[in-house]
Amino acid sequence: MNIAEVERRTGLTRANIRFYEKEGLVAPVRSANGYRDYTEADVETLRKVRLLRQLRLSVADIRAVQAGGRPPPGARAQKLDALEQDLRAGQPAYAACRAVCDDPARRA
Repeated sequence: MNIAEVERRTGLTRANIRFYEKEGLVAPVRSANGYRDYTEADVETLRKVRLLRQLRLSVADIRAVQAGGRPPPGARAQKLDALEQDLRAGQPAYAACRAVCDDPARRA
């Protein structure tokens, strides 16, 4: 499949897909005309990469995961701490939004 289809199916931009290819996280084959030809396995890999990046793993950590390893314990703890901070920081905004949504006087 072409890169436009991969963009649609993964939610990644063309630039992100090419970056991950350059970093060796995905390796589409080239057709006779030189175009990249992505497989279902490439799409699944890119979906996993996207998820791991959302979890704030570095490209090096993702490479380790792809190789069957795990990120170093310190890196895992840092990521968990960062996600917990995000949750705590987002709770007031969520509560305010929920209050506005639940207030019948504010509904249009």
